[in-house]
Order: sequence, then C-alpha cells, then structure tokens
Amino acid sequence: MEQSTKQHAALDLTGATCTSCVIAIEHLGKRIKGVSDIYVDRQTKSIEVEYDGNLQSLAKIQEFVHRIGYEATIRETEAADAGTKPTE
Repeated sequence: MEQSTKQHAALDLTGATCTSCVIAIEHLGKRIKGVSDIYVDRQTKSIEVEYDGNLQSLAKIQEFVHRIGYEATIRETEAADAGTKPTE
C-alpha cells in the first residue's frame, strides 16, 4: 500500500483578480491528481495548496493556471522528503 504524505505549498498568483477567476482555479485545481486542497486568496495574490509531495503536482497547477490566462510561481514548499526546493 502506497503511503501518502500531505505537503503544503504557496504560489504567487498574477492576473486573477475576480471571483470567477478564483472559483475556476480552485475548482479545476482540485481535479489535479495529487492535489487534496487548493485555496486562492485574491487579497494576497496567492494560492495555497495541500498536495501529495510530488513536485509534478505543483507543475501541473502552474501549467493549468497559465492555460486559463494567469501566472503562478512557486514561492515555497514544505516537502520533507523532496530534499530540494524549486529555484526561481
């Protein structure tokens, strides 16, 4: 049985300024394999993600956010087993 470790990540968000933007990102983001929860805060221009610890899950979030017309940049992750943090 595969053991899953929930991790947290924060992404900076550019361009999503309306309620429908937030709803789209949250709704579609929860459909990404490995993402257990996603929250968009327009005030802080950030996305908070609970995910499986696989950095590919974060890359998929960045890709889909870009496809719908916005930009998401990984700010920080709390991935104990990853050993590395993404670089800017």
